[in-house]
Amino acid sequence: MARADHQARGVVTAAAWPASAPRRASRAGHAHPRPLTLLEAPLVTGDASARPVAEILRDLPLFAGLSNEALRAVAARTITRRLPKNATLFRRGEPCHGLYVVLEGRIQVHRASPAGREQVLHIQGPGEPVAEVPLFDGGPYPASARALEDSRLLFLPQDAFQQLYRENPEIADAVIRNLGARLRRMVALIAKVTLKDVRSRVAATLVEIAEARGVLRDGGRFTLPKTQEELARELATTREGVARALAALRRDGVIAQAGRQVEILDAARLDEAARGER
Repeated sequence: MARADHQARGVVTAAAWPASAPRRASRAGHAHPRPLTLLEAPLVTGDASARPVAEILRDLPLFAGLSNEALRAVAARTITRRLPKNATLFRRGEPCHGLYVVLEGRIQVHRASPAGREQVLHIQGPGEPVAEVPLFDGGPYPASARALEDSRLLFLPQDAFQQLYRENPEIADAVIRNLGARLRRMVALIAKVTLKDVRSRVAATLVEIAEARGVLRDGGRFTLPKTQEELARELATTREGVARALAALRRDGVIAQAGRQVEILDAARLDEAARGER
């Protein structure tokens, strides 16, 4: 089948998708590229309703400031990819071919120690870009990424992103703001991991979540956005260590907890615990 026919049917050939894209085995045992859906065609959502691509892009913070003409130009170069839970998006050291943005699901960016323990750097959700730094410095991916749940991602080739970045200052502003926010989170993560015991790391994480939701007060309630296993990977400890730290905070009357629902009983003492004070 000619390449033009492939694209007319919404299938991306190997030339249109990064070399690191996952491959599946055929019945004969040979690997071939996974077919991917072009965003030039209407995207079908979970309730089987279709939306124009430009509307989907406009809902993403990164593209919200673009004109209709610019959105159409981006849509013409964009494809989507479904990534099943636990599947790898890219690995540390692989070359970067373009920009990924999460449409649905969650993508975990992490590095692994020589012993195999993962250190979670950040988790990106809907509307957020994934590991865009190599687009600017030309280097390989500094970390690996995989899907924490069934996910769908938007992909914009590197040359198209660079042209878009140069021609639209709104994109530059959005990327810089996102990188600045991520740098702040990384500084906070380094402080938690290197300077505090596990109880303090967990308490600091609870303080961050409560502050972000505006409920850092006695009686404030929130839902943990991550499992204990995910928190453990982020805080460079074990799931059992996170469980013990949460149990200690409950026993000390600092928080109450039911599953992933947390209530702050004593905000002052939670803040003290986050600073390593008993």
